[in-house]
Amino acid sequence: MSTRLRIKIWHRKQRYAIRRHRSLDRLYRFGVAVVGTVLILAGLVMIPLPIPGPGWGSFFLGLGVLSTEFAWAHRVTSFVFAFIRRAASTARVYWERFDAAAHRRVERLTGARLVQTWLDHQWWFPAPYAFA
Repeated sequence: MSTRLRIKIWHRKQRYAIRRHRSLDRLYRFGVAVVGTVLILAGLVMIPLPIPGPGWGSFFLGLGVLSTEFAWAHRVTSFVFAFIRRAASTARVYWERFDAAAHRRVERLTGARLVQTWLDHQWWFPAPYAFA
């Protein structure tokens, strides 16, 4: 069993134990809300800074913390992940099209495809004349 799975199981057991006590459950949810909100607010403050990364990272980390306890945050996080996956697949399609077009243009300008085709068909030459 992996370490990640062991930690997840341990956390679930602890969380179920906390849920049995109403006041402890409210205190835990309040703590999660405070930590998540602080991370989101810190991220919002850091986003306009000229350094890359920590603003958005902190924002999404705070959203992830909130999504462990609140359904609305989980829905937002799920929507963001689905949006990012769709955007990545769309970008991948456009990149592949661009890459293929760029390769075709380079091959057209340099004749690389013609040379490759010629080399691929050298199998029928006698051995001393084969270049490939």
